[in-house]
Amino acid sequence: AFLRFPNGAFHQDGATTLTAGISNVSTTPIPVASTSLFATSGHIIIGTEIIAYTGKTSTTFTGITRGVYGTTNVSHSSGDAVTEALGVASSTTSKAVPFDTTDAANQVSINTTDDTKIDISTSGYYNIQFSAQLLNFTTSDDNVTFWYKHNGNDIAYSAGIATVPGKHGSTAGAAIVSWNLVYPFTAGDNFQLYFASESGNTVCATYPAGVAPVHPVSPSVILTATFVSALYP
Repeated sequence: AFLRFPNGAFHQDGATTLTAGISNVSTTPIPVASTSLFATSGHIIIGTEIIAYTGKTSTTFTGITRGVYGTTNVSHSSGDAVTEALGVASSTTSKAVPFDTTDAANQVSINTTDDTKIDISTSGYYNIQFSAQLLNFTTSDDNVTFWYKHNGNDIAYSAGIATVPGKHGSTAGAAIVSWNLVYPFTAGDNFQLYFASESGNTVCATYPAGVAPVHPVSPSVILTATFVSALYP
C-alpha cells in the first residue's frame, strides 16, 4: 500500500559560521566551519552583506566579490552566521532552483546529475508545492516571478508574481511566497522550479538559526510533490 502513494520533500538550506573575522575590503578566501551544503559557486549572506564566490574548498569560499545584489561590504566577526543566497545573473535572466537536502523520497527524488531537477518514477497526477523566502536589500520594491518546467519546457499558466518590499533602514525587505499546482506526470519525467527578479537583485535566502527566541535554520526554498491519483485513460 505504501508504494501506491509516491511523495517527495526537498529543501535548500546552506548554513555555517565564520571561523575568523574578515575586513570590509578583504577578497581573500572566506574561512567557515563547512561548505558542504553550499553550491560549488554562488552567493552567501553574512549579516546585511551578500557576497559572490566562484569556488570552494571544504572550509573556505574562494573567488570573492564583496557587496553584490545591492548590498554594502562591511566587516564580519568570527562566529557570525553564513547562509546561502540564490540569485539570478541579471534582470533579464532566470534561474532553476537547486535542492541540497532530501526530507522524504518515495518514487520522487532529486536527479543524481542535476540538483535542480525532481524525478518522477511513477505516473500520476501530483500536487507540487513550494515556499520561498525572499530578501531585497535595495530601496525599491521588486517583483519576483516563479514558475514550473516539465522536462525542460514551461508549464502553461504555472507562473505567479509577488512583490518584495524594499529595505527599511538597514533591514532588508522580506517576503515568503507559496503556491501549488496539480499536474500529470509520466514515469521518467522531471520538473523544475524557476524564478526571476525584475530588478535582478532579490534573492532566495536561508535564515540562520535564532538565539532570542531560539529557532532552527529556516531554508530558503522548500518543495514537495505528493501523488494525488492515477492518470486517467
